[in-house]
Amino acid sequence: MIEIIRSPYGKIVDKIAKPIDLSMLPLYGEKEILNLSVGRYGKVKIKLEVESDLHALNVVNEYKERYKENKNYHTYQWEVEENKLPKQYEYLIRSEMTRFIEIFSVLNKDPHVFRFSIVDGGFRDLERPVHAQAVREAIIELFNQI
Repeated sequence: MIEIIRSPYGKIVDKIAKPIDLSMLPLYGEKEILNLSVGRYGKVKIKLEVESDLHALNVVNEYKERYKENKNYHTYQWEVEENKLPKQYEYLIRSEMTRFIEIFSVLNKDPHVFRFSIVDGGFRDLERPVHAQAVREAIIELFNQI
């Protein structure tokens, strides 16, 4: 059996690949998914900005030197208040964020280190989480602003 696999980011590949106008930053993408008929819920808000934390920038530079790589590296940060989106949901979000940042690192040749932060979100105990899908759609919303 053949399985067809495609990336949801194909819609924004041209925007991912071009340099980002730093004057537009920070940018936000937000998506809330509520599907009551199948009991699914997820809400995520992502912020894109230039990494400004000196420790993070030093770690990136050390990594480049250690591995003799001249690749693009970017950072991820969890900044959501625990009462809005408990840390236990991060694994649902982080996997999709990591996948996207890997794609972004390959396609975008901008020399800046960018930080992708999860700054807001939501959950419902009675619903099955769909945070990975919310991340994909929030990223697409964010890059459609570029």
